[in-house]
Amino acid sequence: MTISRICIVGPGAIGGMMAVKMVKAGFDVSALVRPARVKVMSEAGITLHDDSEVLHAVPKVASTADALGPQDLVILTVKETALKDVAPALGPLLDDDTQVVQITNGIPWWFFAAFDGPLRGARLASVDREGCISSHIDVARHVGGVINCGVSWREDGALSHDHSNQLFIGRPDNSNEGTEEIASVFRAAGYNTEVAESIHQQVMSKLLANISFNPVSALTMATIDLLLNDEMVAHTLIGLTNEGRAVTQALGLDPGPDPSERLKGGSKLKASKTSMLQDMERGKPLEIDSILATVIEVAGLLNVPVPLARTVYGLLRVRQQAALVARA
Repeated sequence: MTISRICIVGPGAIGGMMAVKMVKAGFDVSALVRPARVKVMSEAGITLHDDSEVLHAVPKVASTADALGPQDLVILTVKETALKDVAPALGPLLDDDTQVVQITNGIPWWFFAAFDGPLRGARLASVDREGCISSHIDVARHVGGVINCGVSWREDGALSHDHSNQLFIGRPDNSNEGTEEIASVFRAAGYNTEVAESIHQQVMSKLLANISFNPVSALTMATIDLLLNDEMVAHTLIGLTNEGRAVTQALGLDPGPDPSERLKGGSKLKASKTSMLQDMERGKPLEIDSILATVIEVAGLLNVPVPLARTVYGLLRVRQQAALVARA
C-alpha cells in the first residue's frame, strides 16, 4: 500500500510538528481537532521553529472524521486520557487497509494484547475501562510509537523543536508486518525512525524516563534542576524509577541501569520543565493514569510492591483536583 493521505488526530506539540514536517515532505495531511480549534488552525495553520528554519503549513482541518474521510495512515497524538473519547469517533477515517500509529507515553491500552510474556491478553482497567478503546480500534491494524522529541509551545503560539527526533515503532505482536513502509513516512519527514525489535521494551524504557521526573515536577511545580538539587527529592526520584524497574523486570524486559548515577549532577542541568509540569501550568489533564496508574495496576497483578508510586499517584490526583476547583 502506498501511503499518501495522513491524518493527525489531536495535533498538540508533538502532532503539530509532525503535521508540518509531513506537509513539507509532500504528503496529503489533515488534522482532526476539537471544534474550538478548527477556525484558528484553518486560518493560521501551524508554524514550527526547527533549528534555524521557520516552517509553516496549513493542513486540512476538521472536528469530525466524516469531514476528512478514509486515510492511508492515522497518527494518534492525543494523550491516553483523551483516547477513550476519541476512539469511538475514528471510524470514518478507516478503511480496510488503514494503519493506525499511536504515539504513547506510559503503558498503553494495547500493551498486553499479544504480549510475549506474563499477563498476555490482560486489559488494563486504568486506561481501557470496559474496553472503551479496544472495542473501537482493531489491534491488528495498530502500531505503537515511542518518541523522544522535545517540542514546546512558544508564547506567540508557534512550536519550537527543542531537541531530539528519535522514534521507535512496532506492532503489539512484534510481527512488524508493513512497518518499514510506515517508518519510511516518518523518515521522509525528518524523524530518526527505527522499527523496534520489541516495542514493549521501548514503551517501558520511555516509562522509566518519565515515571519519576514528570509526576514529581507536577506535584512540586519545580523544574528538573531544583528536583535533583534537593537530596530528599532526588532519593524519591531514584525510588520511583527503581519501582518501575522492578515491574519491568517482572515482565521479562530489560530494566536498564541503576538510576543513581544518572540522576547525579542536578546543579549542572538547565531549569527545564517536564511535559507534565507544562500541562499542570496550562490547566490540562495530566497523564497520571498511563504513567502511574498502569504501573500500579500491573505491579498488583505481578505482586511487585510499589509504595512510592502509589503515594505519588494519590497526592497528584488530589493536586490535580484541587487545581481544577481553584480554576472553577
